[in-house]
Amino acid sequence: MLGSAGLWFLVGVLHEGSHALAALLLQPGPVVVHLGTYGRPTGNWQFGLGRLRVHLAYTSIWWRGGYCQAPAMAGAGRGAEALFVLAGPLLPMLLTGLVAWLVSSQKPAFEAPAYVPWLVGRTVALAALALATISAVFNLLPRRKPIVLADGRHLFNDGQQLLNNWRRPRLNAALAAQMQQAEAHRLAGAYAESAALYLAILPRPPRPTRALLGQATHVLFMAGRYAEALVLSTRQQQEFAAETTDDDRFTRGLLLSRTGQHAAALAVYTALLEQPQPYPLAYLNRGYTHNLLGHYALALADFDLALAHDAEPAYTYANRGLALLGLGQEAAGLADIQRSLALDPANAYGHRNLGIYHLGRGEPAAALRCLEHAWQLDPHTHELDAYLQQAHQHLAPGAGTGGPNQ
Repeated sequence: MLGSAGLWFLVGVLHEGSHALAALLLQPGPVVVHLGTYGRPTGNWQFGLGRLRVHLAYTSIWWRGGYCQAPAMAGAGRGAEALFVLAGPLLPMLLTGLVAWLVSSQKPAFEAPAYVPWLVGRTVALAALALATISAVFNLLPRRKPIVLADGRHLFNDGQQLLNNWRRPRLNAALAAQMQQAEAHRLAGAYAESAALYLAILPRPPRPTRALLGQATHVLFMAGRYAEALVLSTRQQQEFAAETTDDDRFTRGLLLSRTGQHAAALAVYTALLEQPQPYPLAYLNRGYTHNLLGHYALALADFDLALAHDAEPAYTYANRGLALLGLGQEAAGLADIQRSLALDPANAYGHRNLGIYHLGRGEPAAALRCLEHAWQLDPHTHELDAYLQQAHQHLAPGAGTGGPNQ
């Protein structure tokens, strides 16, 4: 018979699977399910099926949480969002209830050989129903304390999400349609078009919500319009100071850095790391900012701490490699960059930094191949255009060789 850990795992799979099913039916975007983990990037199997991507922890039988991520649900409307949230706790209870009823209705005679297997099956079915009911009640009771994901982001439980959804101001049909179109552009990677729509929406009544300001900030950032994104990020934190999260502060630090305000960015990251519960991604971005300033020893220390917290290891190794190159440790720097690409071959920063390595060795042709690969993966990669220009200049007729590490 299944043990309690196995039944809890089954209920957890049904819970997140129900969220995923609802998201696949209600919106056209991608859906990511984490089972047995709150987003830990390592120690799990990964597989995909169409728009669905699943991360299954190696030790999922000892259930340690899970969540379903469907970014496009933010533009799917209030009713669709509520159905997405409710599907997780309610569908498992309905399914296990149906199974328990079907098994109970097939009771054989007491003396029949099938009686003991039926009794075992009925006990398991009723136990699964009881756990699904407990899980539904636990998840639907609103809790203001957020769940902290492996990358430091925060997520509320189902009940709190429903409450937040209910409290959100209602939008008229035309405005809701415009927001859906803006989200569709964002999901398609058309950030300039999405940003134009969000900027047109913001001045319209009612007053922009915290979520709307956050979404507009994100698409402006992705469109490379950092100064405008920083204005919105500042406005969001001023108008919704009581609701400001570590994610919001982290975004502001990134925007400060992208607009050349590195000292202010370092102060934001340091504040995130000195609080009682550090925000691990801040180690990563503080290290990246130190790299930009040429503070390679400080950057190396931060990247070591990021790896200790398992914060985006592929990205961390790529940029720790850059810090090592800056310190003159060429072999160790190359090894880190190669390890980054082994962890994630589609890591644009890994290919960019490999290109920087080749530029430093006076190998512009090899550098250009790496940098162009990075551009194909993500043309918005930070400072990629500048390094591409350097590689082209070194390859121009009559040009010399050699180049900087950073």
